[in-house]
Amino acid sequence: MEQTQKRRGDSRMKVMWRLSWPAIIEQILATMVSYVDTAMVGVMGAAGTAAVSVNAAPIWLSGGLLVGVGVGYSVQVSNAIGAGDDERARQIIRQGVLATLVTGFLGLLLFQALAPLIPRWLGAKPEVLPQAVSYLRCYTMAMPFIAAGYIFSAILRCMGNTKAPLYFNTAANLINIVLNFFLIYPTRTAVLFGAPVTLPGAGLGVAGAAIASASALAFAGGALLIAGFRQGERFRISLHDSFRPDRAIIRQAVHLGVPTAAERCTINLGQIAMTAVVASLSTVALAANHIATTAEGLCYLPAYGISFAGIALVGQAVGAGSAEDAQAYGRLAALLGFFLTLGTAVALFLLAPYLAALFNSDAEVVAQAALMLRIVSVSEPFFALSIILSGALRGAHDVRFPMVVGLLCMWGVRIVLASILVYRAGMGLAGVWTAMAADLILRGVLCALRWRSGKWKTICGLERAGVLR
Repeated sequence: MEQTQKRRGDSRMKVMWRLSWPAIIEQILATMVSYVDTAMVGVMGAAGTAAVSVNAAPIWLSGGLLVGVGVGYSVQVSNAIGAGDDERARQIIRQGVLATLVTGFLGLLLFQALAPLIPRWLGAKPEVLPQAVSYLRCYTMAMPFIAAGYIFSAILRCMGNTKAPLYFNTAANLINIVLNFFLIYPTRTAVLFGAPVTLPGAGLGVAGAAIASASALAFAGGALLIAGFRQGERFRISLHDSFRPDRAIIRQAVHLGVPTAAERCTINLGQIAMTAVVASLSTVALAANHIATTAEGLCYLPAYGISFAGIALVGQAVGAGSAEDAQAYGRLAALLGFFLTLGTAVALFLLAPYLAALFNSDAEVVAQAALMLRIVSVSEPFFALSIILSGALRGAHDVRFPMVVGLLCMWGVRIVLASILVYRAGMGLAGVWTAMAADLILRGVLCALRWRSGKWKTICGLERAGVLR
């Protein structure tokens, strides 16, 4: 019996890792789009970095909404596949196409209308404002494709295809790097093998970085949408199929997706509030905050990759009616993510000054960013738990708990504590990051306790008579 259980555990680990490693690499490569922008714009000084930084929060906010849409449809796809209902899976994918069109074009219209106002609302300094507006306008021209990237990355991963997003994000990174090289900098002369060489450039600065990112994201989103149409014979859809709105699927997508979107919005609105606090300190603090946020992402990216595998496998186990598999996959994902992130957190603490220096040449910005990275490193393993177990809970339809945790920890802990530490204790930027660490630790602990309680089994129906096995 023990040998059988060990073999099942080994098999689950192989399945988990097979889905996780492409998703982990995908997250690293997708993040590199932002990193390359930050590093190349950082050469232009604190004002250029601040122009990108002040727009990070509203871009994250739109991403959070799109994550909610992706969850609403991808969890349904995973449940349908687990239940062996291929026709329902195809119908859900078609509804995902409609959701992509609606959210993508709505986002495009809103951002283009509000681009002159958003950076000003977030406290951008006069010397930063023109570049910030230009960046936001150019970047959000790709919103329909960005929506496709979010929604169909989620759908494909919940179908067990984590490699397509990896391939397309790799290509997007190459496109972004090449376009950055030609669009950010003006025409200049370099020495190659002892001979002068003229390197052409548009000299667009921050706007050039935004155009490069938008072009790369447009390519990835379009490719992922096409992949969603051509996902094998079992799930292939066509433009000739019916795309009439299905109220039942849309209603379930709203039920699953709205709490997730609300959670992300709660967190991102809190980040916007924190950006305004940081912007009130100084341009150097704003630039250092963005550098630290960018570098910190390297630490928890493995957790996001594992969470994608976790939500897919838990969702499929729920569709198949197996509480045992759902419980095992959620626990396995949490342990794997915690210990991987523990290792990256140690590296983050030790390498903080070198990581910060990769993204900016200003010594004061680098010094502040390095200190922030060391403050937050202690909380990263717990952040990994919250990322992974929130995904597992969503796969089991327990979507309200992560929303409540996000609201409580962001607004009840981070915002309140940061205000005290910054304005009363006079800690400056360090106060913001200390409050962030406290938020992330509490979030991880609460999600772990929720998963261990098993209440999600009742929510997704796995404890009904005849279903639990």
